[in-house]
Amino acid sequence: MRKIACLLILLVYGLTSSLAWGSCADLDNTTNWSNINSHKVIIYRGQKAIAVLEIPYCDIYPSSSIKLDKIYICDGDKIIVSGVACDIRNVAIL
Repeated sequence: MRKIACLLILLVYGLTSSLAWGSCADLDNTTNWSNINSHKVIIYRGQKAIAVLEIPYCDIYPSSSIKLDKIYICDGDKIIVSGVACDIRNVAIL
């Protein structure tokens, strides 16, 4: 019985800790961005693509303006798209 309780505790701890870790990217010194579609953008540092951000509830067009609130961006953070705060659903590091 004690072994089952220990395994159950380890399982719960493993699941909750893995859910807490999302993807993050250091977007310091970014120079440009381009949109993949109306809900995904590529962030560049110089000529190098460094991250893809998925922003599902805001429409992003080539004419949109994008402002980062902070340099270190993670899943669930906000980004300003043409003056509107939008949630970042997924950060993929390239």
